Amino acid sequence: MRFRTHKFSTTMLFAVTLAVFMLIIFALTNAGLDPRAGHFRDFDPEDAAPACFGLLGLYHSIAIIFFDEDDSTPSKAKAAADSHIPRAPDSYTGFIRQPWYKVLSVGPVFAAFSATSVFLWHTFAEFPGTPGTMWGDYASSTLPALALFLTCWSAANIGFMFAAIAEAFNRDHPGITITSLIVMFIVGIGLTIGFIFMANGPTGRILALAALVFPLSLCTSIGTHVWARVRVARYDAAHPHQSPRARRRATKFGARKVNQGGPGRGGPPVDLLEPGERLLMHFRSDRTPEPQLLIATDQRFVRASILGSDRTFILEQASPGQLSGGTSERVGHDLMTTAHFRDRQSMRVVGGDPEQSRAFAETITFLARTGKVRR
Repeated sequence: MRFRTHKFSTTMLFAVTLAVFMLIIFALTNAGLDPRAGHFRDFDPEDAAPACFGLLGLYHSIAIIFFDEDDSTPSKAKAAADSHIPRAPDSYTGFIRQPWYKVLSVGPVFAAFSATSVFLWHTFAEFPGTPGTMWGDYASSTLPALALFLTCWSAANIGFMFAAIAEAFNRDHPGITITSLIVMFIVGIGLTIGFIFMANGPTGRILALAALVFPLSLCTSIGTHVWARVRVARYDAAHPHQSPRARRRATKFGARKVNQGGPGRGGPPVDLLEPGERLLMHFRSDRTPEPQLLIATDQRFVRASILGSDRTFILEQASPGQLSGGTSERVGHDLMTTAHFRDRQSMRVVGGDPEQSRAFAETITFLARTGKVRR
């Protein structure tokens, strides 16, 4: 069953599942049962709240493991139906290619459900805690819930920061990727210990600390995510992944015999057009070793790589209905021209003429909104 996607409904489902799971764990520990693998034994109910607070910190800090696939890439069924579409590089965190609302929603949604569920814990707790502490004040004030909400969200932000670092180096430095993931789990253990002590900590001090840590963790998480997206985009643009069809053709005919009759110097690869297919616009970049093009036709949108005047490969393609717009922007010293799509990853090329890039982005945005090309 393919369960790990990034739809908002899936985020909600995981959040509810976590809240229910923690409610069961608290009920068991509060009853004096220690839920270990395969057996139960005595547990001090007074430690139920600190232990469960610690688990909340752990699960939020490693929340990325629930979302470790990139659903912006074509599914197996789509890839099988269209052999032009290559399989994207493996991803440790699918959030790198996801819209911002999907990335930023996980922390607050998980934290909100968790903080709310703790009110239920307190209604049947054997030991309601000492007044003045987070656990002791939970039923009489909203401040402990706010503090727990901010700390859980902060823990998720910290986990996403390490996950973004892992993704950024996944393609060219796997050692750094593995190290980043290991550090994420080590930090998660440290946060678990911190959350354990937080349960019996003073409410005001914990809230003040949470108010300080939360904006720092959020800014760091966003900044790391932006940097990782840029690094991945640059690597993918410089190291295009050939489709299965392209690899088969290259193997069968040799590199010098693929796609005979290629385009002119500045034009699109007309040999890639199907019979009756009409070219609408194209943009060319010579920034990479093999020039790349973004091509819009009346039947599809294509990113292609030119290996020579008579050798071209289709790297990616999408249907016109998936196009949502285009952007032209400077990322560091590089010009990035990007075509955005619904339900799949963006296509981008690095470099090229800035004026042509802006004109291309504006034109495909107009095309996505109106279905027409401005003349």
